[in-house]
Amino acid sequence: MKTILKLLLVFTLFTSCIPMQKVPKDAKMTDFFHFQKAKDYDASKWAVFLPGTGGLRIFKDTTHYYNVAEKLNAADISVLLVDNVAAYKASKRDVTEEEPAQILWILGEALKWAKQNGNIKPDSEGSIVGWSRAGLGLIPLANDTSELKRLNIKSIALFYPANGYEIQLEPKVPVLIMTGGKDKIVKVDDILKYLIAENATIQVYDDAYHGYDVASLKKGKYFRFIPFISKKQYLLKYDEEAAKESFEELIKFLKNK
Repeated sequence: MKTILKLLLVFTLFTSCIPMQKVPKDAKMTDFFHFQKAKDYDASKWAVFLPGTGGLRIFKDTTHYYNVAEKLNAADISVLLVDNVAAYKASKRDVTEEEPAQILWILGEALKWAKQNGNIKPDSEGSIVGWSRAGLGLIPLANDTSELKRLNIKSIALFYPANGYEIQLEPKVPVLIMTGGKDKIVKVDDILKYLIAENATIQVYDDAYHGYDVASLKKGKYFRFIPFISKKQYLLKYDEEAAKESFEELIKFLKNK
């Protein structure tokens, strides 16, 4: 019972401190698709970004994912940024489906949009980079040969991926997983329990928390069991060294796959 109460507390605090994006009533699904071209643009070299709970906005920070995309752009990889939760709401899709299916449907629509606009070469293969909650859709995708083929996905990289459905990873493409050893939201024990597999590489940054790659979280987000008295319990916190290393790993992984 204590464990359940603690988990409920952690997830309540987490979801309340990272609000989901509000979607205007007149918004269109494609308003939430953004394509950022590489320095040396080639329509056959691309990756898709799927963000966490807050979409492309992390509290007041609206630049994090675009800044990460710039790092890939400098390595000649263009990036399709997909604010998937907001896009799904704006689509007004009238189908009953769970979140993994919602994520994959929006991913397909975003890729279709990018190809129709000439940003992505239709028959080219690319990669997906997902953060936190995006793991709900990307872990099952990694296991699904037909969907990977349909979407032309050759590799998947995941930052501290959520796996609330407790799916065992059996990837049909190379997968890179990066997480923090002190993450209280997506615990490393759960990652090691479900995501160890052939074709998967797991990188654990021992002293890092959830959101360790987000520079705007330098002061961190925390709670105390007893206000003003007990020790700070960090839920989100930036780690400069872990962030630097993981971005280097990410680019190396995407370039080599």
